[in-house]
Amino acid sequence: MGYRYQLIISPVIDAAICVKFHLEREKNPHKFNSRMKNKLWYFEYATSETFAASCKNLHENLEIVCDGVSLELANGPQLQGIALLNIPYTHGGSNLWGEHLSQKRMRKGPFRKKLKNSDKELSANSFNSVDLSIAIQDIGDRKIEVIGLENCLHMGQVRTGLRASGRRLAQCSEVIMTTKKTFPMQIDGEPWMQGPCTIKLTHKNQVPMLMAPRSEKGSGFFSFLKR
Repeated sequence: MGYRYQLIISPVIDAAICVKFHLEREKNPHKFNSRMKNKLWYFEYATSETFAASCKNLHENLEIVCDGVSLELANGPQLQGIALLNIPYTHGGSNLWGEHLSQKRMRKGPFRKKLKNSDKELSANSFNSVDLSIAIQDIGDRKIEVIGLENCLHMGQVRTGLRASGRRLAQCSEVIMTTKKTFPMQIDGEPWMQGPCTIKLTHKNQVPMLMAPRSEKGSGFFSFLKR
């Protein structure tokens, strides 16, 4: 048995792409009548967003407080997106939080040397005296994972397995997010433009669900094209 509750993604570069995709599909539905066309349009909007960087300098207009501690978003690489998650996978299979190191070693067996470089992708930032590099994501722990994304390329690299994860920012029970300008946001793939506001997120409840055994599917670039 497992528990799954609402996946939430807030001001994030992917939401900017989804808003453009959604608006164009509403205007011209005939252009989006196949899965391949949808992927090509999504690729086009992702490419334009990479150059436009509409969410750059995110730290100047966004404040995030996790369990009473304000995150210093200005530290480290500049972020263009923030993801708030409570399930391991999003975007059709991207694990933005990343796997625990012991899980990688168990899965990859004798190829441990290859882990040396990829492990560095996991943020070593500490939050509230907790080392996030060893924090495990669990859909039943009533915790919210807060993850930063540098740009569209970063998101794509995680999706294709070229990078281990996004930038781990926090794992907490309560998130208060305050925005100072209009940002694109999305919840479970439903995008919208959100004006300045304060959003408070906490765990509400859980519903038991059956879970299938974990499959050993590939996470590389070619497996992405097969979808």
